[in-house]
Amino acid sequence: MTTIAGDFFDGRQSRRVQAELRATSAFVSVWADGRELMPPRAWETVEVSSRLGDTPRFLRFSDGAKFETQDNAAIDALLRGRGERGWLHHLESRLRYVVLGIVVVIAFAWGLMQYGIPAFAEHAAFALPAEVSQQLDREVLKVLDARLLEPSTLSDAERQRLAARFAAVVGEVDPRYQVRVVFRSAADSIGANALALPSGTIVFTDELVRLAAGDDELVAVLAHEIGHVVRRHGLRQVIQGSLMSAAVVLIVGDVSSVSSMVTALPVMLTELGYSRDFEREADAHAVTTLQRHGIGVEPFAAVLARLDGQRHCREGTRDCGAPEDDSRWQSYLSTHPPTAERLRWMRALTDA
Repeated sequence: MTTIAGDFFDGRQSRRVQAELRATSAFVSVWADGRELMPPRAWETVEVSSRLGDTPRFLRFSDGAKFETQDNAAIDALLRGRGERGWLHHLESRLRYVVLGIVVVIAFAWGLMQYGIPAFAEHAAFALPAEVSQQLDREVLKVLDARLLEPSTLSDAERQRLAARFAAVVGEVDPRYQVRVVFRSAADSIGANALALPSGTIVFTDELVRLAAGDDELVAVLAHEIGHVVRRHGLRQVIQGSLMSAAVVLIVGDVSSVSSMVTALPVMLTELGYSRDFEREADAHAVTTLQRHGIGVEPFAAVLARLDGQRHCREGTRDCGAPEDDSRWQSYLSTHPPTAERLRWMRALTDA
């Protein structure tokens, strides 16, 4: 007979009782202080938990009682004597299975973040009621106005002229997207920029209007931003970010430790990939729109090149003497693919 020390729970109350398991090849019983707490049970009626490292093992009985022990070696010896062995311990004790498990987890995590989450986010973004994106749109603009943007300094006549110039492009968008253009000043924050908010509000900064060499360049930027709106990029990014955070916690556990920055690196790289995919979708929409209006991609290429030159100026990689350059400005191109790559891709679309 084998005796194993542990704790007994009778299944009727949560009280833990120090006890010992007495086992033969056919039966198992539980005793404490010379008193029988559980009469002999046949092994066939006992459920033994698989071994996982040095975590406690449980023997569960049909009436809800259970016996807990830290003596994994003794439980393993009992199971071997009966011709049994825990499958989980068998797997974890084999290096090839451990390596295979790691590879499977990594592949699953990569597939989830690269394909699963973006696909779900896209489906969810188009399925959400319009009221959700409209509320988010209002809240985002409120925050931008409080922290980054100032009232536009453009004259009423200039804003009306641009609104009239934009009307043909805005008017052909499905009304459910509620596209509208607003103007703000951002000299002390994001500089020459345009932002597409979730529900269809598109913010043009005064600095971008002044940077453009003509209205066609601004129409090109507008067509690109409308691409973000109709493809629901704002909502998709919000949903993806939330799901990515939840997935990281589920896969790797607590990410608040010292290693959290290492854990976050793949997430940031994946998010960059998402951003580039979004930009290509918006660029494709812009190319189609500009061709339909007889403008072509060259005005878009010109304004992108000018913005790119401004970015190089701020980074000190190119001489710049224009008085409006300001190191505090953040580039419209900061989250976009390289300008040369975008232009090659858009021209290829035009030639196709």
